[in-house]
Amino acid sequence: MSGSAPVDWLSRAELELVPCGSVEATLEAPSSKSVTNRVLVIAALAEGTSVLRKLLASDDTFAMASGLRALGARIETLEGVTEVTGTAGRPVWWGTVVDAGLSGTTLRFLAAMALLARGTVVLDGHEPLRRRPIGALVDALRAAGAEVLTEAGRPPLRISSSGLAGGPLRVDASASSQFATGLLLVAPYADDDLVLEVGGLRELGYVRLTTSTMVRWGASVAEEEPGRYRVSAQAHYDAREEFVEHDASAAAHLYALAVATGGSVTVSNALETAQPDGHIVEVLAAMGATFRRGPGGTIVERRGELTGVDVDLGAMPDQVPTIAALGALARGDTVIRGVEIARGHESDRIRAVATELGALGARVEEAPAGLVVHGGAPLHASRIETYHDHRLAMAFAAVGAAVPGIEIADPGCVAKTYPSFWDDVARLGIGLR
Repeated sequence: MSGSAPVDWLSRAELELVPCGSVEATLEAPSSKSVTNRVLVIAALAEGTSVLRKLLASDDTFAMASGLRALGARIETLEGVTEVTGTAGRPVWWGTVVDAGLSGTTLRFLAAMALLARGTVVLDGHEPLRRRPIGALVDALRAAGAEVLTEAGRPPLRISSSGLAGGPLRVDASASSQFATGLLLVAPYADDDLVLEVGGLRELGYVRLTTSTMVRWGASVAEEEPGRYRVSAQAHYDAREEFVEHDASAAAHLYALAVATGGSVTVSNALETAQPDGHIVEVLAAMGATFRRGPGGTIVERRGELTGVDVDLGAMPDQVPTIAALGALARGDTVIRGVEIARGHESDRIRAVATELGALGARVEEAPAGLVVHGGAPLHASRIETYHDHRLAMAFAAVGAAVPGIEIADPGCVAKTYPSFWDDVARLGIGLR
């Protein structure tokens, strides 16, 4: 069981959760992975030295920092403050393969950054990342003038470029909005204005998070119409100081623990945010929870019945496992729509969630772009496979907080974005063994 002495939960082969009744606690969410990796890239492209505070420390952000160092940026962290000395838009590859680990964000953003290196850059990652297709990004890189060698549209990538010319460019972002983000992040250093047409996305929230961050750092970006962006080649990034806000996607997993147990969680650093996953509180409210957001953070609690919901999660597909897991605990059906993109995440999340909920005794119907979870069935103990997917591990923790005997396989996968997750679960009073 958890106790006062620190325990390395991440090294365990599996963890069993022990329900403790309604959770009642106040804690902080980790810093945003989405913002951390965006500002790391921008600071690495800027001229001068930027000071970044409260960066997320996780496997994904370590991979990004390591890759940016390989492309010429100097990144040093001391006592929680990171200084990044940028390349002034002229990254240089030092000849070592850039290892993205399991980080799709790192691979995609640095593949776009390779356009500016005026040479050859080789990027690779661990086996699960090699299975994630990036053919549409490769097509866009080639259209931008690069020569790209790849294996059937998957890593490793060998990218040779003489620079980014600018002008019109189109990217199919139906598999990931990060394809568009990577190209936008490097666009201020094109030879001419880049006009990027983003296809395949119904929701542009994460792309707009990118453009607003770019503008804050000195770039000039105009959204000429939804999905078409003009980035000036005359306005480069300025070195600056930035404080990274909370991770709305991570905070959702803390809220889910309160909702699953009929308790209350205050995430003290969860303030207003442009992160699309910040809207998860509205979905939870539709399921019977309440939320209040103010200067002291965001409070989510549930005291009454948990009910199913019919929701399009196209704007926040990372929350498919969260809402599906809660749907299995709810009365009535939970219908999740608009998330075909979730099949290409760290796992095929639609299939993985359906499989693991079925193993718990829930009745689930899988659709090409979503799920139907029929709530109300009695759930029983089970070992949950996580498929190297941090979101599955954290989402099913909510079930384990309410149903005895739930074991989470490979709990260390949460280190991808939230290394302290199991410590925070224990702080909520939920047993771990």
